[in-house]
Amino acid sequence: MQNLQILPATLAHAALLAQLSSKTFYDTYAHANTKEDMEQYISENFTEEEIAQEINETHTFLFIAFSNGIAIGYIKLGTATSPEQLDGKLAMEIERVYVVKEFQSKNIGAALLKHAISFAREKKVKVLWLGVWKNNFRAIKFYEREGFKKFGTKIFTLGRDLQEDFMMKMEL
Repeated sequence: MQNLQILPATLAHAALLAQLSSKTFYDTYAHANTKEDMEQYISENFTEEEIAQEINETHTFLFIAFSNGIAIGYIKLGTATSPEQLDGKLAMEIERVYVVKEFQSKNIGAALLKHAISFAREKKVKVLWLGVWKNNFRAIKFYEREGFKKFGTKIFTLGRDLQEDFMMKMEL
């Protein structure tokens, strides 16, 4: 996409990122979950204060994709956790990657992922991993196309709903 910029998030982006996170998460999952579970998850995870705290964490890295100055997607990476199946290899989790609905299928997600791979390699990370809801077939297909492979499952809590995620990894 022309004029695509991927920039590190700063505290000045907290309100923008909170809005972007809420919108993209809602657009992705509202059709398959209860209104109550969606509202609870969004209100607990995507406030400006919560996003500002994430930006300040030393083990968290947020990048925003801009097209012509408009935020159209983002990726959140973290090094705080690593599944035991990765055998202690230096790992980085792709905690979130979302693109505004109108910009999906325009390679924005792939560009964010490419940026994450490059960033992880700079940090000498050996494995990128992520959790993806087992019913998010579009995302699973995307990650497989980009070279990720399933290696286990984990539970993700959305509101009061316990959902099963596939864990996927890419060796770097």
